[in-house]
Amino acid sequence: MTILQLISKIHRIHSIRELFGTSDWKRAYRQAVSRLHPDRCTYPGSVNALIRLNELRRRAERGQLLQDDAGELTAFDHAINFRGDYAGLVRSYENYQKLKQLRNAAAGHFHRFLPETYVLRSELRADYPARIAALNGRQFPLHHVNWILSRLLEFCAWLAQESYVHAGLHPGSIWLVPKTHGILIPSFYHLTRRGGRLKTISATYQHWYPANTFTEKRAHSAIDLEMAKRTAAYLLGDRSGSGVLLRRDLPGPVTDFLLAYHEDAYACYDEFRQLLRQHFTPKYYPLMS
Repeated sequence: MTILQLISKIHRIHSIRELFGTSDWKRAYRQAVSRLHPDRCTYPGSVNALIRLNELRRRAERGQLLQDDAGELTAFDHAINFRGDYAGLVRSYENYQKLKQLRNAAAGHFHRFLPETYVLRSELRADYPARIAALNGRQFPLHHVNWILSRLLEFCAWLAQESYVHAGLHPGSIWLVPKTHGILIPSFYHLTRRGGRLKTISATYQHWYPANTFTEKRAHSAIDLEMAKRTAAYLLGDRSGSGVLLRRDLPGPVTDFLLAYHEDAYACYDEFRQLLRQHFTPKYYPLMS
């Protein structure tokens, strides 16, 4: 990699492993620092690249500080430590246990979408065997968003089958598993029985909820479906999640799907899968994150 390529890539990435693509990142980091040192490198942008590289190293060693519906959390490659509102952490822990106690065949598959371990003490810690990456603040091309949305809608269909509504799917509550093209859902603050009274929602993303959420105050699958599709619009570059800004940039069928209202989770998932089969060629796209 040339020095200009290194500088350019440092400014585009979100994690130090995304830059070096190796488990021995500390050695590669030291080599990069040596190449970028002001005594050796005079290329424009090299100083800012070095500052950015050191911030990525700090994140790798001490974790990345983020916010979610309960408050502050620290994210590592294989774990998340939640330190927010303790009552919210208790709700999340109890709701996670409800999903993990499901023992049917479908649950065996969808438990892979949940943390492998979930431990509540003074903090709540979620662990996962594969490396995970925060979704918040990201933007991806359509071919990546297609599989992310497909996973989300599949998860929504499973929850509906088990008579649950997550009620808080958004970029701050969804994590990627780059190696497997999977997703991880690590928090369950608002999980409610379908048809039950909805007691809490995400304050940050309250404008993403269907309008009838605030009149009926009941948990229904349309909440999860709407928020999953708004997350897809967000990942495509529309931070409002409305999808309206994407009309000129996306194929018509994709835009129409994102803007349509769906109530039946399985029918919505099936419609999206048919859309993918009709308009896209199956292909595996490696995700570096």
